[in-house]
Amino acid sequence: MLYLLIALLAIAAVVYLIYKKVHAAASIFAVGVILLMLAALTGRADFRTTEIEATGNAFYDQLLVVDALFKARFSGIGMAIMVLFGFVSYMRHIGADAKTVVVLSSPLKRFKGSYWLVPVGFILGTLLSLVIPSAAALSLLLVATLLPALIAAGLTPLTVGAIVVTSSTIVPTPLEAGLIQGADLTNMTPTEFVYGAVAHATVPTLLITAFVHMWWQRHCDKVDARKAESSGEVTADSMSDEATKEAIARAASLPGYYAVLPLMPLLLIIVSAILKQMGVIPFEGGILPVTVVSLFIAMIIESIRKRTVTGAVDSISSFFKGMGEGAAGVVALLVAAAVLVEGITQMGVIDMLIDAAEGSSGAAVLIVLVFVAATAAMAALTGSGTAPYFAFSEVVPNLASQTSIHAPQMLTAIWGTSNLMRQVSPVNAAVLIVSGAIKVNPIQLVKRTSVPMIVATVLNTLFAFMFIG
Repeated sequence: MLYLLIALLAIAAVVYLIYKKVHAAASIFAVGVILLMLAALTGRADFRTTEIEATGNAFYDQLLVVDALFKARFSGIGMAIMVLFGFVSYMRHIGADAKTVVVLSSPLKRFKGSYWLVPVGFILGTLLSLVIPSAAALSLLLVATLLPALIAAGLTPLTVGAIVVTSSTIVPTPLEAGLIQGADLTNMTPTEFVYGAVAHATVPTLLITAFVHMWWQRHCDKVDARKAESSGEVTADSMSDEATKEAIARAASLPGYYAVLPLMPLLLIIVSAILKQMGVIPFEGGILPVTVVSLFIAMIIESIRKRTVTGAVDSISSFFKGMGEGAAGVVALLVAAAVLVEGITQMGVIDMLIDAAEGSSGAAVLIVLVFVAATAAMAALTGSGTAPYFAFSEVVPNLASQTSIHAPQMLTAIWGTSNLMRQVSPVNAAVLIVSGAIKVNPIQLVKRTSVPMIVATVLNTLFAFMFIG
């Protein structure tokens, strides 16, 4: 019982630190290392699950565990994520990501006032998150493009703001960092994991959520109209991100086909998977190879358009800067989460959960729901979608291997919960960006996102059990 209490206090400490705006990866890593040292102090270090060559000194052995986790995460899945971040950075540098947003959002200006624009706008924003995986970056671009287009079409600023904030949630793509890790944890290819499992739950969830959005925004607009209240206190500055403005300005001068460039890794992965199924080729394109090919195709196009090879090659420096951002962001979270989970495992918590769930599907479902609830609370409190998921996902394979829990179901449930419930947090970056742009209190905007996101969380969890075999 003592070890369970220590583990629960560790998790509570992580939530508190992130809530206090301490760097998420740093918080998780620091608590994880402390937990490993406590495990060494209390004689629990021998319960480690990471293979090392033991030295006989428990404290130093725990440092070797940390060393092994760093090497494992950075050399495999971490490298794929870093390369993907580098590609996104390069697309941002040449303005292709903004071109995609501008091209796809401009037709909406032709519609006037219909609430059918709500599901259309939500689905469009969701599709754009395939191109721009960062919720904050997507919000900045949509504030400059989709938001004025939908307001000009007759929707209220709060309705459009809710659409923009919730655009980056659970779109199934083999290029998303959490899903790349999920595939790795389940020993599946990203395409198999995403389209053979995750999409079965998230696609119907997104489609239903689009119409929940429509109903809820219409209801809220009617209530606001009756109350005739003012828009509320402005708590965030109007966003005038210079990099975003510059990207949009450059996008205006780019040829239309540049809108396809950010989609190239996704298209190549899907095409290679189809060709493999047809027996045309013996392999499915991996994240790293297809991203490198896409990068060089984009570089060649840039050199032809600008008529300079040296300038196009030099611009690849933005790719390596993006890799650094990926290492400092998502990959750091991966490593930190692995350290924390190792500490929790050594305290015996995972064994307790396995004993509780073994041989009982009802208990297994209860454990999944506990994880979902914990993920939802952490995401809503902190405004982070990555930290809660990576903090809990590492536990899943061990639970699944010794209980009736099906790993893809549980991973889909907690991944979806983490990415959906962050949008009901008033400290979420996208919420602050959009509330500042439309000059409302973040709480007002969270009211507009709360019902669609809570409904989506419930549906995604339910569909994960119903539709993922």
